[in-house]
Formats: sequence, structure tokens, C-alpha cells
Amino acid sequence: MQNNEYPCRVLVVEDNKPTRDLLKMFLQGFGATVVAEADNGEEAVRAFDAHKPDLTFLDIEMPVKNGMDALAEIIAIDPAAHVVMVTASSEMNVANRCIDAGAKNYIRKGVAPGVLKLMLKAQLDLCETC
Repeated sequence: MQNNEYPCRVLVVEDNKPTRDLLKMFLQGFGATVVAEADNGEEAVRAFDAHKPDLTFLDIEMPVKNGMDALAEIIAIDPAAHVVMVTASSEMNVANRCIDAGAKNYIRKGVAPGVLKLMLKAQLDLCETC
């Protein structure tokens, strides 16, 4: 049964398909609609421009165009975009660079699935358009 608590439209950008599928499954479980997905930064920018999602989860390390470059282009399209970076890095300087570049927050990969689910829910809670 799907929970319709968060009717927002989400873009999921992650080059690792199992991770992308896990993110989508958790988000859809909260009632969010995944309007598009991408596996590199170039596709992310095109998908963002085409779908104008309420919330974007954007991986940092990807082929073709990395997440930081894609973030800059997304923010140029919509300075108010609600983008949450997804990273395997636990270094604070990476998180700070993301926030300085316009991301609203970041989520660290590699945490237990239950923790990831809570982190995703927290981002949905913070998204004003959801």
C-alpha cells in the first residue's frame, strides 16, 4: 500500500542502478512520484529541465558529467531548485562544497537501508513543495 503523505515529483540521478532502484523504492513508498531518473549528469540536467521536479536527488560521482557540474547547471535553470546531493564521501568539505554550490542538503551513501530510508523521509519533510 502506498502512502500519499508526500505527493511531490522527484528526479533520481544515480549511476549505480541498484542504488537508484533502492532510492526510487523508498521514495515511492512515501508516496512521492519519481517523474524521471538519470544515470549521469548530462541526462540529469536534461531531465530536470524537461520535468521541473519538486525535489532532485543527485549523485556526485558519475560518468559523462559529475554531479557538481550538473548541480551548477540545474541551479542556473532554477535558482530555487531543491537538490539533495548523494555521496559516498564522509568528508565535510564535500558536503560544504555541495551546500555552497546551491544544494539544499546531502545524503551519504553506504548507510544501512533503514537509515537511508529515514534520511530520504527527512528530505521529503524539508522540501517545501512536497
